[in-house]
Amino acid sequence: MRRLITPILLSLLLLAACSREDDFQNPSFIRIEGFNVVPPATNAVTLEPGYYTSDISSCIVFAHFAGRTTVDTIGHFELPFATPVLYSGLIDSLEIYPAVRISGISGMQPWYDFYKPAVVRNVTLTPGDTLDLGALTTTYLPYTVDRHHDLFEPYYTSISFDSVTWHQHSPDEACSGEGYISVFVPDSVSNKAFYLNHIFDTVLPARSTLYLELDTRSDILYEIYMHSSYTYGGSTDQQPVMRVYPSDHWQHLYILLGRTWSWFNYNPTFSLSFAALNTEGVSGTIRLDNVKIISHP
Repeated sequence: MRRLITPILLSLLLLAACSREDDFQNPSFIRIEGFNVVPPATNAVTLEPGYYTSDISSCIVFAHFAGRTTVDTIGHFELPFATPVLYSGLIDSLEIYPAVRISGISGMQPWYDFYKPAVVRNVTLTPGDTLDLGALTTTYLPYTVDRHHDLFEPYYTSISFDSVTWHQHSPDEACSGEGYISVFVPDSVSNKAFYLNHIFDTVLPARSTLYLELDTRSDILYEIYMHSSYTYGGSTDQQPVMRVYPSDHWQHLYILLGRTWSWFNYNPTFSLSFAALNTEGVSGTIRLDNVKIISHP
């Protein structure tokens, strides 16, 4: 008798797990190709494209479904993507927040709160069909404070680094526009430093965010440093921010300065420097373009 119990129970479980075909909902799909940063429609900082270089690697999608009072999270997706959604009908609005790799770390991709979310209103999802939003655009939020930027364009700005070569008319080599800077490091040299000739003197609350953005292409390893003195006296100190590994193509980096800034008790006066570590003992060149410090309260 006991031998019959197990097969009977298994049969009952299988029957309970079976559902009719019409119980399954055919999903709709949302597709997004990517994100581009563009100048705002009014009060643009500059029309130079280098100011708006970016690397938005993923996005977070929220939906206001018609008839619901709550906001639903669709998910966080690497770009480009197409994702199924178990909903059909009208969506009052989709809010899509651009996300980036913070300090080059793929595992840290929160939305970048200097960028405006893209909002798509009054769209309809149809089962089996794809709502293709293509490439979306964003711009910097109006309360973002640009504390310093240097695009290295011959018609726009003067060089603000020391010990570098400024390539003023090299559109084929620059990340954008016609200019960039480079630092050549011989194979016999390591820890070659060059400095951003700008002292930042800014009063920001400790809760504020502070980032360094830049485009870079380098043959060798280099490190970025922050310099400041402690609030309660002492000489200027140097703390490492992050290491930048070699890359054979231009890459846009979003480098969080707030953690290092906390070492200086958020002293409002600070500066930045770069040093070629050259751990492999080979000659190489560090290239930089479109450097800027941005923050907001």
